[in-house]
Amino acid sequence: MNVLDLGFFASLQEKTYLKNARTIDDIVQNTLKEYEDYDTELVDKVFLTLQGCFIEVMKDGGGNGYKILHLSKDHLERFSMLPRSLNCDMDLYLSALQLLNSE
Repeated sequence: MNVLDLGFFASLQEKTYLKNARTIDDIVQNTLKEYEDYDTELVDKVFLTLQGCFIEVMKDGGGNGYKILHLSKDHLERFSMLPRSLNCDMDLYLSALQLLNSE
């Protein structure tokens, strides 16, 4: 459940790979440039994905046999309907707490 691995590093790496680099210094400079220019709205989307993963893990009883929930974030954003956070069903939350307390 590392938000950096979930989306931030992957998107940063994807942008960095599009740049030509001949040396390690070039790679470092390209990465720093992409980091400085990174669209902060993408970070919001990554955190929504993370919240979706938390919910799916709870549905799976704490396991990792889940699929990442696709929320059509770009579509929702186009219509100004992208949520700032996801809601978790109270029964699901309580069952996850019960599972944690039983261990």
